[in-house]
Amino acid sequence: MPLSSVNVRHDKGLSKTILSLVADETTLITLSDRPVFGVNLTFREDIASLENMIVYPGQVIGWIDYSDLSKLACLHHQQYFDAQQFIRVESNQLSFAQAVKIHKVNSDLRKSKAILAFSIMSN
Repeated sequence: MPLSSVNVRHDKGLSKTILSLVADETTLITLSDRPVFGVNLTFREDIASLENMIVYPGQVIGWIDYSDLSKLACLHHQQYFDAQQFIRVESNQLSFAQAVKIHKVNSDLRKSKAILAFSIMSN
């Protein structure tokens, strides 16, 4: 099995900057095993299973209805980062640009636009 499709549970206590992947307030988000027509962002139905796991570059975490990432941002406390620094879109598929550890996945995307918390894995 290729490394990009294997998730490894990561429990080491590393002091890394944890970023939150968030969507703007008008963005429609859902969970499904494939893209959903009429929804801005669709995340994998099993996205919660990635908590405390390492996700590798190119591993699909969801889909976007167009290739513009303007509806997503990454936050650390009150500091804003363009999501394009961390997320890639290819053929409407969302993936991380580098290996990350997923710390927390939001269990109810209808109540909050905070999608997940992650940190960049060092090489």
